[in-house]
Amino acid sequence: MNPTNLGKGLLVVGAVMLVLAMPLSMVATFMVQGTIDSASVRTAENTWESESWLTSVSYRDYYAYDVTNVDELNEFPEGWAKTPEFELKGPYTFKVTTERVFVNHNSTAATYEYTESTSFESCFYVDCEGNGPGEDPREPLSNLNVPYATLRVATLPQVFEIIRDAMEARFAMLMLQEESVDTNFSECFANDADYLEFLNGGAGTKNPTGILAEGPASEPIYYGVTNFLDSANSNSEQTMSDYGIISNSCMDDIVQWTGNWHDGSSTYEVSGEYLVDSEGEPYPENATEYITASDYANISFGGVDPLDGSLPLFGLNNGGFLDLNWEAYGKTEINLGNELAGSVLDSMTTTTGAGGMVYMSLVGSTPPIIDVSGPDYGPGGLVLDKYSGFRGYVDDAFQGFALEHLTMDVLFNDVVPRYLEGIGSQRWNTLSVNEWLFGWHDPATAYSLSGSFDNYSTGWFSLDANASFYLTPELAEKGVESPDIPPAWIVRNTGALELTKLDKLVTANNLTELDWHSEEMYEGTYGLVDWEPNGLRYSSGGWVDGTNINCEENKYLKYNLAGFIVPDIPCVGHSDVKGIEALHYSIETNATERPIQAKLLNTKTILDALPGSIPLYFNAEADFYAEPKSGFIIKGDVVSTFYLDVDALNNPSKDAPTSKDELQPVFVIEIHPELSDDQASSIQSQIYTNQNLVTWWTNFDTPFDFILPILVLISAVCFFFGKKILVENEINQGEE
Repeated sequence: MNPTNLGKGLLVVGAVMLVLAMPLSMVATFMVQGTIDSASVRTAENTWESESWLTSVSYRDYYAYDVTNVDELNEFPEGWAKTPEFELKGPYTFKVTTERVFVNHNSTAATYEYTESTSFESCFYVDCEGNGPGEDPREPLSNLNVPYATLRVATLPQVFEIIRDAMEARFAMLMLQEESVDTNFSECFANDADYLEFLNGGAGTKNPTGILAEGPASEPIYYGVTNFLDSANSNSEQTMSDYGIISNSCMDDIVQWTGNWHDGSSTYEVSGEYLVDSEGEPYPENATEYITASDYANISFGGVDPLDGSLPLFGLNNGGFLDLNWEAYGKTEINLGNELAGSVLDSMTTTTGAGGMVYMSLVGSTPPIIDVSGPDYGPGGLVLDKYSGFRGYVDDAFQGFALEHLTMDVLFNDVVPRYLEGIGSQRWNTLSVNEWLFGWHDPATAYSLSGSFDNYSTGWFSLDANASFYLTPELAEKGVESPDIPPAWIVRNTGALELTKLDKLVTANNLTELDWHSEEMYEGTYGLVDWEPNGLRYSSGGWVDGTNINCEENKYLKYNLAGFIVPDIPCVGHSDVKGIEALHYSIETNATERPIQAKLLNTKTILDALPGSIPLYFNAEADFYAEPKSGFIIKGDVVSTFYLDVDALNNPSKDAPTSKDELQPVFVIEIHPELSDDQASSIQSQIYTNQNLVTWWTNFDTPFDFILPILVLISAVCFFFGKKILVENEINQGEE
């Protein structure tokens, strides 16, 4: 080839290589966003077959306010009026390991399902890679006893049931007392001492065993006839031995005799002197009525003992202590009669009846009421003043006042707290930090639910969700097995069909809203706890709104803050995170607008809405930082604070707080996840370097990056040799 043509050809090739390099740079940088988009879609490779997704580790700091005068506060009733003294303790730092188990991928719906559970290890015990170590979580801490609030209200219907049982037992005792002189049952006992013990054993104590024995006069709920029959029905042979009964036939006769009076099989004719009919009118003179134990209980609860006209302590006249200025209205006492009193007592042995009365007394109005005559409550019902609400139970305001007095002043605020104290439950509790956070067994709750303090299949509580409830060394030594907490069942969007829904939540445990703001909670609390439809749906799983985001088009980040609130967090600008410019989403929620009693109790009944049961509030300060090209959240700072309205404990009807200044912080959780230095360097290289028109190829992270330097090298070689050939050719021509 002619040297001149060869040189010019090489120069042309060099120029062509440079021309190709420019669009190549543009294509390469343009392809980066597309690569990010396709790589972000959740697939087996980057999600459910990825070890880093299947098992992830984070760290959490807890702070708690210890009540230093707990013994003083628990001295009922004097201590309840005293002010708790708080002392901040912590941090208690924990390593949180999240285990995920893949369940299913639905490519048609673009979803994937998995289960998720967490386990906690204290950094005081284990290496936490520079986090912690924090304080020893075995140290004791005193604070508000969450189960107590549930027990206090849940026990109230049981107390009314106890009142009914006690009054029926009293009737049986009185009838047996009248008939005992005419029986020959003394011959059924080994000796006179055994017979006398059978009649009067344990009189005056809280555990009477004699069929004619009753407990302390101030607590007319303990009757020996009940204890005898319970024993006989559970173990007849042992009962015969305990009481000295000499034969099975005697035992059968005695059980039938006592049982007939106790269960209502036997009736007794009483004078109508102390009776009223269904209209509340006195019986005609010289009229009589046959009554059973159940009738006696109804009439006595309704105000007046039908046998002697006395006023029972746990009847509506409160043993004569009820004083509502009757004389001014021509009233002397309450007497509901058999039918109405029985209806009231039946109602008060239910959560709806007892809870409704407590609610009316505390709030001054009814829960939303659908049918006054029931009373039947429900969402969308009318809210009436409590005096109108009384008509759902009784016939007039006087009877309503009497029922309110018995329910609140006598039982709810006195008898129930004393009863709970007797079974080991108090308003303030002392536990280790491990127990508070990850689980403790409450014997009083176990007893209330099952009749056994040592039933470890029930009565467990925790403030956080470990994979299983924490076992104290004492329980572990006894061989107790802690119940597992079922893992959460999660369904998320893969982003394959709509990238803006990338990894957003579809359902959690088959719900699209928080469990304690669900439709079930709304219905169960008669609409008093709001339903937040789809409150969880489309909350973030790590991305804001897919990829390639900005503040103008992606104004809010929907994020689930530990199941207490799911706010839309606004974008407030840009911030630097380890050299990466990130979108900054920030919010501080209002504690006074987020009471969390319903979450902590979560009975899905009116108990969750009773003012002052657990007057706790949730506040969060949350900051999230998202890399805009990927849309992925690369840093988060969340401080969750739990506040207590101390005044509401003793004054549930007080106005709701309007400022955090009215509240006492009792618990704080801090989490600060952030990408590592290596991850930051990788993002800078793979995203920002790759999108620079000049330097996109310099990280050599793909084979594509080698093309540009090869083109430039070829261009340089062509220019060099082309120019050299032309110069040499020109020199040669000059010499010729």
